[in-house]
Amino acid sequence: MQLPLISIIVPVYNVKSYLPACLDSLKKQTYSNLEILLVDDGSTDNSDTLLKAFASVDKRTRVIKKKNGGLSSARNTGLDRAKGKYIFFLDSDDYLENDAIEYLFKLIEKSGSLISICSHFEKSQKGDLKNFNNKEYKTEKLSIETALKRMLDEQGFMMSAWGKLYSAKLFEHKRLKNFSGELPEIRFPENMLHEDVGTTYKIFLRTLKYDKKATIAFGSRPKYVYNIRNSSITNRGFNNKKLELIVQTDKMCDEIDRAFPNLKNTTNLRRMHARFSILRQVIQKTHKTEKDKKLENSLVYYIREHASWIWKNPESTKRDKLALASLSCGKTAFKLSWSIYSRFFK
Repeated sequence: MQLPLISIIVPVYNVKSYLPACLDSLKKQTYSNLEILLVDDGSTDNSDTLLKAFASVDKRTRVIKKKNGGLSSARNTGLDRAKGKYIFFLDSDDYLENDAIEYLFKLIEKSGSLISICSHFEKSQKGDLKNFNNKEYKTEKLSIETALKRMLDEQGFMMSAWGKLYSAKLFEHKRLKNFSGELPEIRFPENMLHEDVGTTYKIFLRTLKYDKKATIAFGSRPKYVYNIRNSSITNRGFNNKKLELIVQTDKMCDEIDRAFPNLKNTTNLRRMHARFSILRQVIQKTHKTEKDKKLENSLVYYIREHASWIWKNPESTKRDKLALASLSCGKTAFKLSWSIYSRFFK
């Protein structure tokens, strides 16, 4: 019996130095029935040369060239072309353990779930590997509510689209007999940052349209290697586009609150974390415009107005409380405390 086809979507943009490891990890996958979609998002560093060379050797591969449109656009292009029963996203500056896809497929096969998740390694620029947040290896069937909470708390996995194997039907436009109305297709929001914040939770919630008792299979063994790059969008300094983190977070939390009101403490913390993240970046700017100063003040006001979401929240951590306490002492104290934390504890 032939195993189902799995489509791996790899958006590529100017990461030529990382591509060999990424492509090599695809070639070595122990799960062989793959469709590898390499979406060249208008690279200008000759990445396409490596992509074409790989495709000439591995006949499971298609190279798709397009004008630069960003990560979401590249992933969406891959989704539109994918033929597999399952979908997996791999960022082109990352790579996989050799049995990653097999591991994820077996989780789905054993659990009957529409989504499976593995944990990951974080790889520093020095080459050090850190196992993300897992001290023991186990497999679990998580309810959608539990999976959302784990994701928001970053317990074992994050909101990233990668590191997860999805049934392709979760992305498709559908009319279901047990659902009044139609399910629109799910795609990543284009021309926006933090696209995973605006998408992954939707895919989780979509499973409930197929089965009210749907589960997600989680295996805590790290099978994905995430490269931490200082030049990545996430690690660059503040610009106004980064405010989209708050927009995407609030929209996500609103929808999760409607589906699972019991997760209010968790979603409230995510709202606060989004504000703290932007505030930290704005405060660290050397030269601030009047617009920056107004933004800074509005963030401080929001955080102080919703201080109970941390002080009275049983899920808040010591770090949350320290951040809020330092801000209570003023923006300078907050900036100093973050500098100390990022230097010695991060």
